Amino acid sequence: MSSYLPAISLPRPSTGAVLLLGVSGAVAWLGAKALRRIQYVGKNEQVLVKRLTEKIVVNGPTIYFPSPLTTLSFAKRKAINLTALQYVVIDDEQSGERRVVSGPQLVFPGPYEVPQPVQDKTVLGADDAAYVTDKTTGDVRVVKGPATIVPGPMEKVTKLVEPVTLTKREYVKLQDKLTGRVWIERGPGQLFLEPHVTAIGSKASAYALESHQYIRLQDTITGVIRVERGEQLVFPTPFEVKVDGTATGIKDCIDLQAWEYCVIQDRTTGKTRVERGEKLVWLGGTERVVGRDKEQAVKVDSENAVLVLNQTTGKQVLVETPQLFFPSEDEVVLEVRKRIKLADNEAVILKDAEGKYHYRYGDPRRNDGEGAHRSFFLPPYWELVTLLWSRGRRREHRDLRITVFDMRAQYMSFEFNCRTSDNVEMILEGTFFWEVVDLPAMMRYTGDAPGDVCAHARSCFIQLVSKVTLQIFMDTFNDIARAAHSNDDTFYAQRGIKIHSLEVTRYQCADASTSAILEAIIQETTNRMNRLSCQESENEVALAKLKGMVEQEKATSEVLAIQHEHSLASARAEGSAEAERCVAFLEAMRSSGTLPPARDGRDPAEDFWQLLRKNEALASVAQGSAHVYFTPQDAHLTIENRSSR
Repeated sequence: MSSYLPAISLPRPSTGAVLLLGVSGAVAWLGAKALRRIQYVGKNEQVLVKRLTEKIVVNGPTIYFPSPLTTLSFAKRKAINLTALQYVVIDDEQSGERRVVSGPQLVFPGPYEVPQPVQDKTVLGADDAAYVTDKTTGDVRVVKGPATIVPGPMEKVTKLVEPVTLTKREYVKLQDKLTGRVWIERGPGQLFLEPHVTAIGSKASAYALESHQYIRLQDTITGVIRVERGEQLVFPTPFEVKVDGTATGIKDCIDLQAWEYCVIQDRTTGKTRVERGEKLVWLGGTERVVGRDKEQAVKVDSENAVLVLNQTTGKQVLVETPQLFFPSEDEVVLEVRKRIKLADNEAVILKDAEGKYHYRYGDPRRNDGEGAHRSFFLPPYWELVTLLWSRGRRREHRDLRITVFDMRAQYMSFEFNCRTSDNVEMILEGTFFWEVVDLPAMMRYTGDAPGDVCAHARSCFIQLVSKVTLQIFMDTFNDIARAAHSNDDTFYAQRGIKIHSLEVTRYQCADASTSAILEAIIQETTNRMNRLSCQESENEVALAKLKGMVEQEKATSEVLAIQHEHSLASARAEGSAEAERCVAFLEAMRSSGTLPPARDGRDPAEDFWQLLRKNEALASVAQGSAHVYFTPQDAHLTIENRSSR
């Protein structure tokens, strides 16, 4: 919303008044402008004044009024406040000179000086250094700490350098780029490299050798090898490298026991020497160990001999004399040979240098010639003959290595196919019981005895089986097996082999359907044999039962006969006893004189005896439930024994 102001009419001023007002206004304007030119300069300020012919500076603290008549321009600027760790480079535009002002201070540049940006000083510690480069000459100087670097007007700190600190056992390889000189600096200490000096690789440790150690170093320029032994700390020269290819180059001396030796060769002369223990062996600069560092002397005794080659003459010698054998410089141990000891059933084949075969047996009766014993060392240039025999049920692999031959009879299994006359293919399995009886004959005619035996037997079986049907084969396969090895004994005898027996342990049809039919036939045959066996078992049980009954009746008859004999003997004894009683009774009655006279020719004593016997009989009957009746003639009365019911 705007306000509305009414117009006001003023009176028109006069001419003098107008002039007065103009002069006073000009004075006021000039005074204001003069006040604006007054410069109040602080203590850290200055005024740069550009006059008609020169430049000046007015440093504070002050009040400065530049003259309007001589001053073209003026400007107030801050002084440069430098701390203790700062400096500034100031260029003089009039003279072209450059100066460096280091703090702490307040810097007032001159009228023609232009300051560069303020920079920090480079502070170096005790372990620091710096390269300072002069831009005009290119010279580089090294400033080592502790120090504070204020570069000159034309200098610049180009690189901070860390020192190479070396311990007592460390060194570094250095090279001067200006002269090409290479040298080694050892510790201990700190090493500040000059700008034209560089380290070749990093610092390294010297070789610390113990009392039993040594090192070989070769100068790559001259080729000279020096050997240093312990105990010491070894520093290499600039161009030396280790000779031995170990990680450190340090090697132990060879400590030989009384039973050890080593062979050493000088590579400059080719001469060889043998060092025997007990001692410490140090290698020279051009020497090397031939073979292993330490070799065991060979213990030669009744069980071990050593085969030695003389490299000068080329002759081989077998050392059998018991000793601790050390070879000489010209000798090489080819082999330690064990004594060959053969059992009674064992034999070996030897081949001499001329290729002739010799046979040694464990049975002393079979060894011919002098020196042929069952226990011996293999002579020089001789070797044990090894034959490759076939193995497997079908003898399909010929990789069985036989060196010691077993002269006993042994078993060997086989398997092969054949066809009957009715075109049934059979797979036969069985065993040979065979024996090597003539080793020279075997060597003359074959190198694979079991392979030949199986191949020949297979051929015989194929011929014989092809002439019979399956039914006949099943009934007579054992006879066929017997004929397969007995009809052609010449083949085996020619090869020094004797076949004791050949047995077929299993057969089957190669075709599955035929095999199933054969299985059914075999099953039916087996069932019939089982039934026959069961019937025979039942018959044997019944026969055994009858035999048992016969034996039982025989035993019963014998028992009855024995009982009868016992009864007779008992009756005889009882009769004899009864007769004795009767005779004694009658004699006593007759001698007593109390008997009545005899009547009707009867003896009264006998009558009394019969009466007593009847009483005894009555007493026995009275103890039971029987009824006994006597006739009047016997007892002249009737006696009834009534038992209570």
